[in-house]
Amino acid sequence: MTGLPLSYSEDDRRRLDSEAQALLDAHPRVVDFIARGAERNTEGEALVYLRTAADENPPVLRYRDLTACLASAARWLRSAGVGPEDAVALLTPACPAMVVAMWAATLVGVANPLNLLFTREAIAAQLAAARAKILFAPPPGTPGGLYEKIAGLEREVPTLERIATLPLDGTIVFDGEALVPEPDWRAAFASAAPGESDRVAAMLPTGGTTGHPKIVRLTQRNMVASAIGSMLAGGYGVSDRVMIGMPLFHVGGAFVGMLAALGAGAALCMPTPMGMRNPEVVANFWRILDRHRVTFTGMAPTSLGAVAASPVGDADLSRLRMVVTGASTCPPEIERRFLDAWGGGDAVRQVYGMTEFCGAIAQVPHDRAPDGYAVGLPVALAEVAVLADGDIHRGPSPRGELLARGPQVFPGYCDPRQTEGAFYEGWLRTGDLCEINASGQILVVGRIKDVIIRGGHNIDPVMIEDAALRFPGVALAAAVGLPDAYSGETPMLFVAPSPGAELDHGALSAFMAEHVAESPARPKAIAILHEIPLTPVGKVFKPRLRELAAEEAVRRAGAEFADLELSDLRAETTVERGLVVRVVVEGDETATKAFSERLRLLPVHVMVETKAVS
Repeated sequence: MTGLPLSYSEDDRRRLDSEAQALLDAHPRVVDFIARGAERNTEGEALVYLRTAADENPPVLRYRDLTACLASAARWLRSAGVGPEDAVALLTPACPAMVVAMWAATLVGVANPLNLLFTREAIAAQLAAARAKILFAPPPGTPGGLYEKIAGLEREVPTLERIATLPLDGTIVFDGEALVPEPDWRAAFASAAPGESDRVAAMLPTGGTTGHPKIVRLTQRNMVASAIGSMLAGGYGVSDRVMIGMPLFHVGGAFVGMLAALGAGAALCMPTPMGMRNPEVVANFWRILDRHRVTFTGMAPTSLGAVAASPVGDADLSRLRMVVTGASTCPPEIERRFLDAWGGGDAVRQVYGMTEFCGAIAQVPHDRAPDGYAVGLPVALAEVAVLADGDIHRGPSPRGELLARGPQVFPGYCDPRQTEGAFYEGWLRTGDLCEINASGQILVVGRIKDVIIRGGHNIDPVMIEDAALRFPGVALAAAVGLPDAYSGETPMLFVAPSPGAELDHGALSAFMAEHVAESPARPKAIAILHEIPLTPVGKVFKPRLRELAAEEAVRRAGAEFADLELSDLRAETTVERGLVVRVVVEGDETATKAFSERLRLLPVHVMVETKAVS
């Protein structure tokens, strides 16, 4: 796969934005955009649903059926009392019924897809904040226990009137009622009140699986503008067969992948309810691409690394034209492993975005060649700049915080108090440390809070992680700051081995000392974990790693006192105090007091409980 240099001329950019604006004006709501795909490919396949990785006869929903079912689902929701300001929550894995319910909810009310790994308490908090009226979940007894996790919540969440079920077998059934497709779906989609395109029609959670994630409110226009940007960047067409590797409660799966493909009239392949979290899908990834003639797929870098280790066998991959990766920057070593397995491809294309931008801010377009660490060019209708030293630089820019604006930008969080600080002079703040080069490419250095600052020396964790991934047997690597009394923090490296590999700690330490050029960036501590914590979209969950690093800092401080015994050592991130470490200390009073004084030097809050020596 080759392409033009990664840049746009002024005329290129003007034509791209003009085409995107015309599409947005013509299809300002989600259902309008899906109808565009249906008009272009009425008899074509819209959804191909693999119930298992080896499903030889998967259920298929054609575009004429999808639009008819959307109209019918909208009627069902209205009869259930859902209005324009009512949230319809979905705690459901990817399946045709979930897709229909989600997009129908944007027409009638507010779609609220939930992170499947949320605890019951977190789900209840989300439902209350969104003021959800209906919650969809798989039927009782479905593997995974999602229904059992939320059973009875209608008695705990004041606005929740009903928990309804959606089957995972590929049928379009709402709470036991098979939907009768609406033959005149065009009439059902036609009526739209003035200003409907600016109505909030979706709410998505952000962040990881713990703590208190914010809820992002998205308008119809936000969602369509995002999908158009990714559709044009990916070059989606009616001949494409797109396999989605990201969950649908994530903007990558919902808008960069699914809605962009549906608006183009492409076929969407859904690889089982668990998607790329299904080990059977990972093990059979290349065969699935071959069997279902996939031309386009995308997933998180961690999934990219996992499938690279799967056997390709005699799979025919000649139809695969493009692979995108997002959620976090893809390490070069992971990309190299994937390309070696792919064989026929020469590039993995990056997508960079955030929930508050409703998807992609930048992508490497289908007709442009990737260029080093660049995550791409701004998508259609998006503008970017860098905030550095109090000034806004439109590019080229020094290193600073990336800013973005465009019709994709969200109107605010569900709790308006959380929106404070999200904007700078009308620009959305990304929180990412970036540069814009002379060609307009965006280079992401990392999250501002991920930069390790050792005694005033800024350390990019990527350089540590890239080196670790070159060590034989390392599947994943992540570096965070280890709290340090003298330097503030020093690098700590976490690695996970490839399946069947055993990592030698001493050999890895020596390798890192040799291959990390900057002395301050060499890890002060290395931990080998069976699994590195990930978010549901496959991004390394660094907040948990920072907790583990804080525990290690306290453990190291305790090692200086031979007569002390530490127990119940645990770190957690709280809303009130941020990162907090709790530890029970047993020893004589003098040593315990000295230890407590030592802990006060660490740049982290430590709560010490003393236990008398028996």
